[in-house]
Amino acid sequence: MGRVKLKIKKLENSSGRQVTYSKRRSGILKKAKELSILCDIHLLLLMFSPSEKPTICIGEKSSIEEVIAKYAQLTPQERAKRKLESLEALKKTFKKLDHDVNIQDFLGSGGQTVEVQYNESTTRTSKFRNFFLLSSCF
Repeated sequence: MGRVKLKIKKLENSSGRQVTYSKRRSGILKKAKELSILCDIHLLLLMFSPSEKPTICIGEKSSIEEVIAKYAQLTPQERAKRKLESLEALKKTFKKLDHDVNIQDFLGSGGQTVEVQYNESTTRTSKFRNFFLLSSCF
């Protein structure tokens, strides 16, 4: 008996979202670690569960500070371009899986200017730094 093809959309049931997150989280963390080792890349993966519990994965050769500093060095234009490229690649993947995806659903910025996106990313970077400084105390 084969697997059922799951339509990629938000799960409406909150307990179902939590169960799915719990089951898939370890697989994503494992793949991220493998990618970090195989490709010798800097990696920082931060996820929040449906219940807002943070999970962090740091690559083999990375530190939180290094990855954030590397990201902060990108210009706002480079960040916007890479985000769009990633979303286009995601769209192609979904298309291969025969899923309809609206790229605007993933943008989150509602077509904002690069400057606004830059300000938002600067704020996020600052929040990440504060979060990691606090978490390193434990």
